Amino acid sequence: MELLPKTHRVEPFFIASACGSVFCTYHRPASDVETRGQVLIASPFAEEMNRCRSMITLQARAFAGIGVGTLIIDLFGTGDSVGEYSDARWSLWLENLESGLWWLRNQPGAKRGMLGIRLGGILAAKLARTQPNSDLTLMLWQPVIDGRQYFTQFLRIRIAAQMLRNDLSKETTESLREQLAKGKGIEVGGYEIHPELAFAIEAESLESLAPSPRNPILWLEQRGSTSSGASFAQKLHDAWADAGIRPDVSFFDGPAFWQAQDRAIAVNAVELTTAWLRSRWEKL
Repeated sequence: MELLPKTHRVEPFFIASACGSVFCTYHRPASDVETRGQVLIASPFAEEMNRCRSMITLQARAFAGIGVGTLIIDLFGTGDSVGEYSDARWSLWLENLESGLWWLRNQPGAKRGMLGIRLGGILAAKLARTQPNSDLTLMLWQPVIDGRQYFTQFLRIRIAAQMLRNDLSKETTESLREQLAKGKGIEVGGYEIHPELAFAIEAESLESLAPSPRNPILWLEQRGSTSSGASFAQKLHDAWADAGIRPDVSFFDGPAFWQAQDRAIAVNAVELTTAWLRSRWEKL
């Protein structure tokens, strides 16, 4: 499979949103390739976002090779967009993605989709529910299933770092949540998290965000991975099945690129995603 097309355009620009200008990168298919549709990326959270940038770019190039444009947005407070991370809010991120979908409506091709990575999977599922009469295609890479469980794991990054320092008082996830409940932000791994963002993440779960049965869904996980929690995943899939939603579940071989300290690439994940989308959009 051709993952690196020789000719496609990368177009950086800013898009207006309610919170100010957010930076975008659009991967446009080559002019001699028929455009099938457009995909919007919902990126991961905090440091996972940086660790996934190479994979996102690789996937955008692969999509361009099959005639699919890809829009990548630096959400408010991240990357080259306006704002600081401490200013980030869940509602603003959803609004940024909504603006991206509107922008893509003016691009060629009949089909529209979203690729949600890790916590971006919840963002993508939530946004899909707001689209009237939507048959939006969803692709979820190693999605976060339960926001509270995920944020607990995130808080443990700070706790683990403090274990190495005798000059700091020891904290727990409970004491950190108490600090947030008092309206005080917390810093984790270099990211200042506002209480509103923290509690918004904790309130979300994929179980409560079941897409429409009209939404084709790819659920892609690392082979042998248990990071999402087997019991959570089974509970979710049972709930979705009761609602008539049966995603295409697939497993890729390769590193856990969202966790790796150094740049890591899982080419198989890109191959599987590209082949699945091409197959789906050829049939629809």
